Amino acid sequence: MQEKISFTEQIRIALSKPTWYKSLFQQSVGKHIAYFLVLLVLITVIQYVIPTTAYIQSVGGLEPLLMEVIPTFSLENGELTVDQVVEIEQNGVRMVIDTSVDAYKQEDAIEVAKEVEDAMPVVYLVSRTNIACNQVTAPLSIASFGEISFDNRDLYQIAPVYLVTYGITFFFYNIVAYVISALFFALFGYLMNRALKLNLKFGQIFVIAMYAKSIEILIESVLQVVGMPLLYYIGSIVGIFITCNYMTRGMSSIFVRVKTNGDQESGWRV
Repeated sequence: MQEKISFTEQIRIALSKPTWYKSLFQQSVGKHIAYFLVLLVLITVIQYVIPTTAYIQSVGGLEPLLMEVIPTFSLENGELTVDQVVEIEQNGVRMVIDTSVDAYKQEDAIEVAKEVEDAMPVVYLVSRTNIACNQVTAPLSIASFGEISFDNRDLYQIAPVYLVTYGITFFFYNIVAYVISALFFALFGYLMNRALKLNLKFGQIFVIAMYAKSIEILIESVLQVVGMPLLYYIGSIVGIFITCNYMTRGMSSIFVRVKTNGDQESGWRV
């Protein structure tokens, strides 16, 4: 007979009671899906919604951010104008926007790439009329985008749609990343299952991994928002050990040994 538990209890077991994982297997598929959707919505809120909202509020709102904080720009008749030079560098990619320059060449981007501290830098130089990249032979003409007009006011109009769309995309990315990560942990569990001859099915181990990862991803999300790389690195390692520990205890809670005619056999307690 299946033991029904509340959704709140399901969450508590997943996060802090790995030895009770056997009761999670007695719940419906709908409850499993609901739990993971709620978890990943929470992760998206922590990683994206809260930091984005906090930043926008810190500058006085979306309109001041796009109309006053960022440089004033205008794209019209195939030409871009920005009221100041903009330089962005992150993860080996550098972008320089300087519309006082009429046009850039690939050679200009190659020269700038020599200044980037990365083995394989990517540099984009944006001028009034084109975009040059050190890894692309022919610069891209801004006029090739078509006869469009776009400025800060237009950006402000479409920003809410962009923010919502990005948030939804971020949510689905988290789903895929969570499933793939759980798959790797399930492979670890499967190897342990074979070594200890527990006779558990891979699908069952994968479900355990999905639940066992819950506390790890919550820790990583909070530390990511904190913005301290060393603390995030340490937290990630701790999270991996917690996941492995939860998987081991979760698998042990489901697997039991029963005696039949004097012989020991593997069995599931459900």
